[in-house]
Amino acid sequence: MVDMGKVEQLRDEVIGIRPVYSEIGNATDILLKDGRVVRDRRVLNSVVKALAASYAVDLKAQRRNLREKLGRKGVLPFYLGEGRVFVPLKMRQAITDGDSVYGYLDMSYMGQPRAGTSRECLIPLANGLELQVLSAQSTILGIQNTGQALLSALQPDKGDGDVREEQVKEATRVLAAALVEILEQLKRIEYSLK
Repeated sequence: MVDMGKVEQLRDEVIGIRPVYSEIGNATDILLKDGRVVRDRRVLNSVVKALAASYAVDLKAQRRNLREKLGRKGVLPFYLGEGRVFVPLKMRQAITDGDSVYGYLDMSYMGQPRAGTSRECLIPLANGLELQVLSAQSTILGIQNTGQALLSALQPDKGDGDVREEQVKEATRVLAAALVEILEQLKRIEYSLK
């Protein structure tokens, strides 16, 4: 028996969500940092929306922005701030039209994918679990690259940060030199008035 819960109650512990067929019907498994798996009775799309809403994230607006930033359409990653980028991975075969086949994993908990059969792959997770996905290793590596591109777009580039730091230092030196020059001029004026 799998523990039941809601994604909103576990939000900070979530590292992945995947659609599952269960005894209660179409549901979602929530993968947690500590290795536990908790089942949410709702379908995957509802769970993703609830998770995003618990962080006050507007997924529709985010997707519009991501389409522009990544230059992609279709199933896109989503992010919850603080480096939490969730990438889409095909995790099951649909039984009926409209069933979700993609789940999402937090990039920072994904290990190096290992090839299985031609259309399957195993992904070790940082919490000790191993997840089977229905994509080739090359596909997963491409998805990880997309997730990495999103992480880079969301975080200030360290190279630019170094340039900005140097610019601030140089501006400080110029300002200090100008203040010294002004101080010397004031001393000269004061001396000439005596």
